Amino acid sequence: MIFMPETLEVEIFYSPSQKKRGFQGKALSVSSKNKLGKFDILPYHANFITLIFDFLIVRTSDRKEIEFRFKRGVLEVYENKVKVFLEI
Repeated sequence: MIFMPETLEVEIFYSPSQKKRGFQGKALSVSSKNKLGKFDILPYHANFITLIFDFLIVRTSDRKEIEFRFKRGVLEVYENKVKVFLEI
């Protein structure tokens, strides 16, 4: 039997010049917006990288929503891990 996790591993970083705190932990989903519109990342999403704008919402494994506001960032999904770099 193959175990398939129901969560994503998420890491959110701000540029070193920002004095804001990021996030590291498990999430049920991640939502944001790129030049094509709003999108959601769920467990086992396809690998990709995109520029993101305006907002990022992380729905944690304990069902809380954490919202980040920013102008611009980069989001990468690779093998069920999401890395986000904000205000770069």
